[in-house]
Amino acid sequence: MKLAGDIESRGEHDTAIALYARAAAMPEASVAALVKAGDAYLRSGYVDEAMAQYKAALVKSPNDGQAMLGLGSALIESGDLNAGMRALSEAAPIVNTSRAYNRLGVAQTMAGLTQDAQSTFTTALKLEPDDLDLQTNMALAAALEGNASVALPIAHRVAASGKAQLRHKNNIVIVYGLLGNDDYVKSSPPTGLSSKEIASLLARCREIRAKGSIKAKAAALGSMAA
Repeated sequence: MKLAGDIESRGEHDTAIALYARAAAMPEASVAALVKAGDAYLRSGYVDEAMAQYKAALVKSPNDGQAMLGLGSALIESGDLNAGMRALSEAAPIVNTSRAYNRLGVAQTMAGLTQDAQSTFTTALKLEPDDLDLQTNMALAAALEGNASVALPIAHRVAASGKAQLRHKNNIVIVYGLLGNDDYVKSSPPTGLSSKEIASLLARCREIRAKGSIKAKAAALGSMAA
């Protein structure tokens, strides 16, 4: 397992996966080994193989949080959002990390469950209050339902952060766009995004705002992210 990790860190993903799979196939393979194999498969896009490893881990340890977390993520990648959310909802309190709650919150946002998502992100931010990904995801969930009182203060704070990366700035433009604050973005465009990129993001957001329900808006936002 250590060798596989070292090889994967060098970018040799196929070789690493072969080693992870060999370790996981041993009769004495631990739950941790099975989860690591599943994670490696999932990172490389082998969703079915990842699910098989997570399920094997759960056979050995039915309440293993990391295995449930991985299985939930794999189910979502496979297109089964509801089953994925069920697994993540069970896993997050067991694992109790901001990363676990973030996965659940993102899934809830994708499903249009924006109130649930904001509650989940609130829990995650208690564990890691300065995380810009969590803050941005919280703002996106609030903006989807038109909750400017929650979304805008977070958006302003992230935009002003010296640690904001391009993905954060991209998503903050989407937050402003979902709330109809196009003029604000145009008057204070984030550094690093071209005028064409900003215009394209705002145009997509106008299309999303025209959708009838939060669920429809969430689906459109998900396709935008894809």
